Amino acid sequence: MPNHGDDRFVAHFDMLGMSTLTKRDPESAWQKLCDLSRARNERLHLEIERSDTNEILTDQVHSFIFSDTMIAFSKGNTQNDALALILLTTEVFTQALHYCIPLRGGISQGRFSFNFAANLFSGPALVDAYELGETTQWLGIVVDERTAEIAKSIPLRSAQNEDVIVKWDVPLKNGVSISRNVVNWAVTHRNSYCGPVPLTVEAFYEPMANVFGSWQALPTAIQFKYENTVQFFNAQYGV
Repeated sequence: MPNHGDDRFVAHFDMLGMSTLTKRDPESAWQKLCDLSRARNERLHLEIERSDTNEILTDQVHSFIFSDTMIAFSKGNTQNDALALILLTTEVFTQALHYCIPLRGGISQGRFSFNFAANLFSGPALVDAYELGETTQWLGIVVDERTAEIAKSIPLRSAQNEDVIVKWDVPLKNGVSISRNVVNWAVTHRNSYCGPVPLTVEAFYEPMANVFGSWQALPTAIQFKYENTVQFFNAQYGV
């Protein structure tokens, strides 16, 4: 495939706690990487049907995984591309949670160049997507303004007719929160959750403890990430 350097939608995700896990337990770290690849392979290439046009969207998204990072990007810059990237990366995010993989990410629109033959990719949209996710103190998906505007123009809604892109005061590493557009994965996958509401931080983290260590042993900054995530989840259930 030749070089491509056009505007498109780009997602950047990384796994929380991977550096510490790799030093402490390389075998478990390798297994989590395999699980991330598995989640990507299972969910990123699903077919999507647009309810308003009845179009079937297939093969709209490409991706790379290197170490604990996944990059996904659309073929182009259309509504269909925005829809596919948002929905499919959300599928990967929730499937990763199912495999006890904590992810945070960002989605941005802009120039992105890639060359599959040489395994090269770069562009402002990738940097923007990285910064949107990297600065946050939670597990979730932040979306830039341009992508959110396109998604809301479709409109993009859950099976329960709830907004998939919502505004949320996203907690940042510097201790402040800023209003951002985020993917409301709590409502897109409401039907797949059968646990208690309100969700407790202990219940949310418990499946990951055998990999990342006990809750009490986590640094305070890491605990904040899970606490902020549970706060977002519960708010979407009205509690």
